Parts: sequence; C-alpha cells; structure tokens
Amino acid sequence: MNDASDSRTLDELPDRVFVALGRRGMEGIPLKECTYECDSVELTLLSVSTNSPDISKKGKEEITEDWIVQCEKCGRSFTFRCKSRYFDGERMDTMVNILDDEGKDLGWLGSY
Repeated sequence: MNDASDSRTLDELPDRVFVALGRRGMEGIPLKECTYECDSVELTLLSVSTNSPDISKKGKEEITEDWIVQCEKCGRSFTFRCKSRYFDGERMDTMVNILDDEGKDLGWLGSY
C-alpha cells in the first residue's frame, strides 16, 4: 500500500454517502463525523493509504483507500475504507465502510 497522505485532504471525500431505500429512493448520511458517541464533525486526517492498480486498462479494477482520521473532541481514531470500482478506466461507484481504532470493520456506511 502506498501512503499518499502528504498531499491529500478530507475535502476530497464527499460530505454525504447514500443508502438505498428500496423503491423510496436514496437517503444521504453524513460521512465526515465521528463514528463514536460524540458525533463531532471536527476530524483531522492522519494518513491515507491506497493500493494502486492500473485503472487505465480495459476491464474491471478495484481501488481501496484507507482514510485514517482522528476526532478532535474525543481523541479516538477510526478509518473510512473506500472501495472504488472502475470499469475501462471510469469510476462506477465507491462503497464506504467504517473501521474502529482497533481495525474492526463496523460495516458498510453507504456509497457515493
């Protein structure tokens, strides 16, 4: 995995991810807030690591980025794991999971 955190910012991530509500559409869920009890929106990016396959080639590729952040209010860190799927070099979607400070996957949050 490559560490690309020196030039990356949380502004690259969307403010919301979306969850399907069946035939009722989609619901937006805030992404950039603490996953723990405090629900703070004051987050600091600690690092970004990514696997970097060649997405310019034909076919399906998947890139996984781990955005490790720390909450300024409670001091705990957690990870946004973004799995982006590409087809023929074009991004189709990105699924976001949350990992706690021990690396335990807390599950799928939504997609963008």
